[in-house]
Amino acid sequence: MPARRLPTLPGLSVRRLDPDDWRSYADLRIAMLTDAPDAFWTTLADVEARTEQDWRRSSNGSTLQARDGHGIPVGTLTLLTAATTPDLGVKPGPGDALVLAVYVVPAARGRGVVDALLDAALTLARDELGARRMVLQVNEHNLGARRVYERHGYRLTGEFLQHPERPGVRDLEMVRPVGLPDDGS
Repeated sequence: MPARRLPTLPGLSVRRLDPDDWRSYADLRIAMLTDAPDAFWTTLADVEARTEQDWRRSSNGSTLQARDGHGIPVGTLTLLTAATTPDLGVKPGPGDALVLAVYVVPAARGRGVVDALLDAALTLARDELGARRMVLQVNEHNLGARRVYERHGYRLTGEFLQHPERPGVRDLEMVRPVGLPDDGS
């Protein structure tokens, strides 16, 4: 039986962060790593050790934040290119836009937040970054996330990375062309 979809969150919007958004970004990242510590390569200890200056540096136009109609952050996604490569994980190649750290707060799941984030990331990658391909990695056991990504046109490549902190756990690579129509259904 397919999961019942809830109505889209009223007033849902997605914005690119700037350094003045550092506090909401920090709060959401801490919540993310508290809620799902095994889903990401960054640890809670890593982010709790960051200074305001560190947060301001990472609160930039590469990070998207979904907010509800009251302006409360309900989700996040970071999009990187070969010029802004991460310390760990998939290294985006020329023409790639790497989707990282996708998270939706539990109360907003199933309400269109991840769809809005992925659509905004695709638009940014196509219109401003000149990307030809979107790349992400997803935990091999996170079937719900894989289904969402597949619905957005991502396909498994057969490549994977070993999780740096969890022996035997793999993150599978998924890609999609930027030009592929995305119905988000």
